[in-house]
Amino acid sequence: MTIYAPSLRTLPQNAMLVMATLPVIDWNDCLLRDLQAGPKVPPSCYAAVVMIDPFACWEDLGDLLEDARMTGVTNFPPACMIERTSAGVPLDRGQELELRRMEWFASRGFKVLFVAADEAKLTAAEQRLGSQLDGSVYLRPEALALPIGSDIGLVSLGSQGSSSVPKFSLEHAATAEQPLRRA
Repeated sequence: MTIYAPSLRTLPQNAMLVMATLPVIDWNDCLLRDLQAGPKVPPSCYAAVVMIDPFACWEDLGDLLEDARMTGVTNFPPACMIERTSAGVPLDRGQELELRRMEWFASRGFKVLFVAADEAKLTAAEQRLGSQLDGSVYLRPEALALPIGSDIGLVSLGSQGSSSVPKFSLEHAATAEQPLRRA
């Protein structure tokens, strides 16, 4: 499984991943431009999409993802990392928009990989997205200190509890089994 994130190319090598959550990159525009260039997408590839983007043209993005034969989409970076109060506390309103947008992508035939920073959000996404959910990624707070390189790994946490959905976590590439690619 690969998360396709061409927007990470715009950040300096070895910068911390937390920079990717700052409003310095137009994630969806970087993805659109890359898709228009006709990238070679590996099997089981999920496009990193900011699902709370108020300016995105979702129909165009969906068409380009289909043309690129992308397997699915993921909410990376997740709203919980982007939407925060001035005191740094995450806001919950973005998750509802993320879930609705992911349901829309699923209705177009894409699988979804949901990213969140806590177990309750992952459980809510599993209940809401059902069979369209291919997996979830637990984004531990310390993962945001990972350096951006050509790959940041996804390490399997297996299926946990009563869930049958595979769970992953971001890890340093040296210990990783699956990549988050700069593209």
